Amino acid sequence: MSLSRTALVMGLGLSCLLVGLSGCQQKAQQSSTSFKNSSASSHHYQAKKPDAAISQSSSHQFNQNFHPTKAQTKSRHYVQTGALTQTGQYTYDSVGTKLTLAQVHHPQTTIKSGAFTYRLTTVRLIRNVAETTDAKKMAAQALNLSTVKSPYYTLQVKFTITNHRHQDLTTDGIRGIRLGTSAKAPLLTAATQLSDASAGKTVPANSSLNTYATGLASQQTAPTFNRIKIAFAGAYTAKQRQVVAPSGWLTTKIN
Repeated sequence: MSLSRTALVMGLGLSCLLVGLSGCQQKAQQSSTSFKNSSASSHHYQAKKPDAAISQSSSHQFNQNFHPTKAQTKSRHYVQTGALTQTGQYTYDSVGTKLTLAQVHHPQTTIKSGAFTYRLTTVRLIRNVAETTDAKKMAAQALNLSTVKSPYYTLQVKFTITNHRHQDLTTDGIRGIRLGTSAKAPLLTAATQLSDASAGKTVPANSSLNTYATGLASQQTAPTFNRIKIAFAGAYTAKQRQVVAPSGWLTTKIN
């Protein structure tokens, strides 16, 4: 393979919030199968933890001292911790982005490829409204856009990888997420605004790994798709030998 199958290297950065798309700045190197044999730009982003803000390498600093007013938090749907579990719940991050859970689904569907079984556990759609200048700048930078058109929507998927082999294996993460079931539907990959935290992670022998990915679903208007397709890349031994082939497509609804 022409590129390393290691996870994105985390560098100096700003703090990551719990929900949405607006937050941490990091230094990173190319990773994941979507970059192999590709001429894609190295501008990409990574979620540091589930439901976290996406990021792109940059030295630009942003003011992260935003605090919502009492009027902004008086609704019973406001969640101070940022852990959004029910549609309609919202929170604010430290740069002034309002994040609202628009849709959530817990499919529990699986697909198998060789020694790996993938279980898709949660699919969420987050509505993001950048309410400050820094929030808009940070989102645009993270998405590699000149400007961001607010509101913008992020798709978050959580999944479990089970390794049935008697040796540790390294996953190359997600091959792609198609926003719809049509072959012409937009495709998210590591080169096209998909943040894949699973890429380069080791799945222990006879064990499981819980992980996630975040990508841009749309800008200004709510997405119109109600189903997505997700395909996973291969997995490798410590000696870089592929022992798990890429999976087929797993289809699920998002609400």
